[in-house]
Amino acid sequence: MIFVIILASALVGWSLGRNNIATLFGPSVVSGVMNYRIATVVAGIFVLAGSIVHGSAGLSTINSITKVSLDISLSASIGTAILIILMTHFSIPTSITQGIVGSLIGLGMINGYVNWDIVLKVAVFWAIAPFGAIAISFISHKLLSIHFNKIKSLRKRQTILQIMTLLFGIYASYSLGANNVANVVGPFVGKGMLNTPQALLIGGSVMAFGSLMSSKKVIYSVGKNITSMEPFDASIAVFAESTTLFVYSLLGIPTSSVQSSIGSTIGVGFVKGLKTMNFKGISRMITGWIITPFLTALISIVIYIDCPTILI
Repeated sequence: MIFVIILASALVGWSLGRNNIATLFGPSVVSGVMNYRIATVVAGIFVLAGSIVHGSAGLSTINSITKVSLDISLSASIGTAILIILMTHFSIPTSITQGIVGSLIGLGMINGYVNWDIVLKVAVFWAIAPFGAIAISFISHKLLSIHFNKIKSLRKRQTILQIMTLLFGIYASYSLGANNVANVVGPFVGKGMLNTPQALLIGGSVMAFGSLMSSKKVIYSVGKNITSMEPFDASIAVFAESTTLFVYSLLGIPTSSVQSSIGSTIGVGFVKGLKTMNFKGISRMITGWIITPFLTALISIVIYIDCPTILI
């Protein structure tokens, strides 16, 4: 059984790391401050660290959406992974969080039990997340730019930008691991499946592997399609997104790095002016994560109904 769980977790974790690292490092890579390969290595190391150290709070949230069992958990994970892989193929960053939650809700509905209190709590926090990221991004940019703009030496500016990008990248990767490991292994905790330490180690490891395999195509899609950002702006956007993810991990609410990324980048856009915003790119990403829970629910239900012998 443990091998089957690891395999299913690997599908979700690999696709999560590969897809969602783009929302953290896209602006920095496209702006030329951070090398693509360095970004993936940094991400892999600190996604694992964040998962193990701060990832436990969200496990119970995901695990409580419906009455989990091995076949339900496998259906949800495989259905989510299939859709995320397809979205990555078409360079559409989307939300693994919405995917796994949508899958579990769909499967819970056909089995007669959904914990709607948990679902409502998660949905409310999802709605708040982009606005929190906008506020953090806007305020951080205003405050830090006061000091940054006083630096006249171009060489010193470049050095500071590189340090900011590296530190915020580490923070971003750690926050992603802490917040999203529950999406990878949450459905498999308890009911004779995984205990918490096993879940965090497995989830963090597969996410780290996915980060190392992150799609360069998606990274550039995110970096170019939201707004035109200078390296300083990109660093602030990553900081704001990371802070949103980390706060949510402490609250035990897995949330979407895509939502946070859009919010943080819009916050920067408000500072620089709305003319820098690529609303077509933003709407494409928003559409992606809105339809995700419905599509993953459908795919997971089909797997659960039509492939019961494969799942067990």
